[in-house]
Amino acid sequence: MKKLLISLIGGGLASLLSVNISSAQDESFKELPAITVSSSTTNVSAKVNKSFGQYFKGATHQRWYQLEKNFLVKFIQNDQENRALFTKNGSLVYHISYGAEKNLPSDVRGLVKSTYYDQSITRVLKVNQDKRNIWVISLEDAKDYVMVRVEDMEMEETQRMQKSK
Repeated sequence: MKKLLISLIGGGLASLLSVNISSAQDESFKELPAITVSSSTTNVSAKVNKSFGQYFKGATHQRWYQLEKNFLVKFIQNDQENRALFTKNGSLVYHISYGAEKNLPSDVRGLVKSTYYDQSITRVLKVNQDKRNIWVISLEDAKDYVMVRVEDMEMEETQRMQKSK
């Protein structure tokens, strides 16, 4: 069960980490502390539940997990998968929403397509953390996979991989 849960949240956390690491000046390796995930039948406090309701009105299919002293919730909102991490006091640590090209604001989409006009947008993540909105966008064409990061309408290519032939 733990391996399954870790793999499910791994994608979002890996994206979050790549956003944070790619924006840092220091390119040295940083080891993160181990995370302990408990059962999906986690009971959350009234503070956390109230905070969740204030941030995510209309959310459905909530599943809560305890990550050491914090609480991770997976849910659906506006037909998108979401993850949010709350402290035990109900403070939002981060929120990640998973979507497609249609979920990008037109200005962000226009910025990306102005440079990557031949690539298709295959996956979109929006990361909200510390009052920052960061878009992580996966693109591909016949030859390459590309990942870009957009924050404050500044775009940076964070990864490019050639497809195997």
